[in-house]
Amino acid sequence: MTTLRKRITLVFSLLMATIVSLVAQDFQGKAYYQSARDMKGFEIKGDGMTPAMQEQLQAQMKKQFQKQYELTFNLTESVWKEEESLDGGPATAQSGGVVIRMSTGGGVTYKNTADNLYLRETEVFSKPFLVNDQLEVREWEITSETKKIGDYMVQKAIYTDIRERKMISFTSTNGEKESNEPEVVTDTIKVEAWYTPQIPVSQGPENYWGLPGLILEVNNGTTNYLCTKVVLNPEEEIVIKRPSKGKKVTREELRAETEAKSEEMMKKYSNGGRGANSSFTIKVGGGE
Repeated sequence: MTTLRKRITLVFSLLMATIVSLVAQDFQGKAYYQSARDMKGFEIKGDGMTPAMQEQLQAQMKKQFQKQYELTFNLTESVWKEEESLDGGPATAQSGGVVIRMSTGGGVTYKNTADNLYLRETEVFSKPFLVNDQLEVREWEITSETKKIGDYMVQKAIYTDIRERKMISFTSTNGEKESNEPEVVTDTIKVEAWYTPQIPVSQGPENYWGLPGLILEVNNGTTNYLCTKVVLNPEEEIVIKRPSKGKKVTREELRAETEAKSEEMMKKYSNGGRGANSSFTIKVGGGE
């Protein structure tokens, strides 16, 4: 190869590398998801709670957990948030005089794979918190199973998640109310994700990430997030802002706060009185 051709080749290579770099910097998009929740793990027991009431409460809660979300992303950052709706606020269900209100998370979740940063604005019983922590690393196992979601070919990845939750119960006997010690239950959760290498960002819904492509569907055993639409490189430039509101805490600190407030709420409920010889039990998750 002549010196001139070598120079031309070198200049061309540098030019292509520059173009690829510029394209990569400008690469951005939005993905829209809808959620559905399996209510098998949602259980409320109490004196006078009939199977029909339990079924009615589950049906109401399931409907209110059907949400629409938006994931805004570039090559290293993403922001996940629920789309605004007229029926905002905690999920609520009532039957036979029993009213259940449960927080659906809400807030804004920010993930930065370059800085290994996880931020999340959330509330615990109306008190604002900002989770500031490292990204949660998952040891994904990529399988050979594929399918199509919309126009994209996706590949399946799985992960086993072990988490703890609490069962809290309060009992009233002969007019005297007492709280039982929380029972810690360990759950083994199989997380199933479908990602597409056609969109080269290591992002996904909620706090999921870490695969060689955008996650278009994920199921964690209770909630399923399914992407319904993807818009790449829209005409209007996307600006990704880091959430900043609330008391700064780690995941563990938020989990402790959530458990303490949940127990406080249950004690308050118990002291409100449901009559003698009555009992009430509700499953409370472990938080973040």
